[in-house]
Amino acid sequence: MTIEFHTPNCKVSEKLINNTRNKMLKLSHINKEVSRAEIILKEDETFIPAENKVCEIRLTVYGNDLLARARTDDFETSAKEVVRKLNKMVKQQVKNQNEPPDELTSTVKV
Repeated sequence: MTIEFHTPNCKVSEKLINNTRNKMLKLSHINKEVSRAEIILKEDETFIPAENKVCEIRLTVYGNDLLARARTDDFETSAKEVVRKLNKMVKQQVKNQNEPPDELTSTVKV
């Protein structure tokens, strides 16, 4: 699994990066098809200046992309919230993969 961090014009602690990386690895163990995580930590003061720390994570799962975003007053809280959202999405996706399809179709003439 490839994990990329983008932190344009802001300083982020190594502890936050390591914790987020470890949580992404746990997500990849839940769904083996997760191939990439792109994590963007940035400051955005255009909407609410008090809540300007934004964390966006895009997970690439073979065939789909999962995207979650959170805006709070610090990066740690934003990252935890995004990971929580993605955890739900990944578990739901695994559940849906294990269910039989709604309708069975076949192109074979019998």
